[in-house]
Amino acid sequence: MQPGNSMPRLLALILVVSGGLMLPGCAGGDAQVDTQSDIEERFDRGQALFDRGKWARAADEFNWVVLNNPAGTLAAEAQYFYAECLYQQRQYVEAQIEFERLLRRWATTQHLVESRYRIVQALVAQSPNYYFDQRATDDAIDELQDFIEDFPDAPQRDEAEGLIGQLRSKIAQKYYESGRLYLKWQRTSPARAYFDMVLTQYYDTPYADEARVGTVVSYILAEDLAAAEVYLEENVAKFQEVSLLREAEHFIAVARAGKFDLAFYLRLYQ
Repeated sequence: MQPGNSMPRLLALILVVSGGLMLPGCAGGDAQVDTQSDIEERFDRGQALFDRGKWARAADEFNWVVLNNPAGTLAAEAQYFYAECLYQQRQYVEAQIEFERLLRRWATTQHLVESRYRIVQALVAQSPNYYFDQRATDDAIDELQDFIEDFPDAPQRDEAEGLIGQLRSKIAQKYYESGRLYLKWQRTSPARAYFDMVLTQYYDTPYADEARVGTVVSYILAEDLAAAEVYLEENVAKFQEVSLLREAEHFIAVARAGKFDLAFYLRLYQ
């Protein structure tokens, strides 16, 4: 290498290296702009899919926005719509979790009432059939009552009260059916205990009259017709359904004639 050529080459090398060091900074600025643009584009795409009922694809878009811009202006809205997409797909456990996450991170969200009610609805949807354990149903009732207390003027109030009635009837049915099962086994005391639970805790449900009839039957099967007659006389005014009152009266009449036994009862209630 000639000494005279070393300085131009060194200068060229410095310029190349400097230019290379500057490029990442420039690229980073462009990427930041592109990322914000992408966030808005993905959110808009999610909304378009949401409006068309494309819940799964919309959920992917909204979740992407939340994950890539958790502190951004669109994050809370994206979280709400992400949770709503899960709810619309009947993924109730996951939807409940995501609505709860929304309320923890963005307590001032404009969707506060709707999100609280969606949590309640998700819990109601998780309530099992009456013959299963009903702890989830109890939780749903508690949440419904809390919602009504927190938002007494919410447009969902009437529906919430109706749901409480439905869930209470489900639990009452569980107790009533348990009592009926004990009657089939001719275990009349446990049967009356279950019927009494219906009458003391769920007296406002349709199963209250059914439990009164069951109590009459329990006394008859225990060969205590006098107790059945006294019980019915004391509870005549409490019956809401005339047809069930007449049924109880019929059972007593059959028992007086000496024709009421377990086989007769089982023919009526298979």
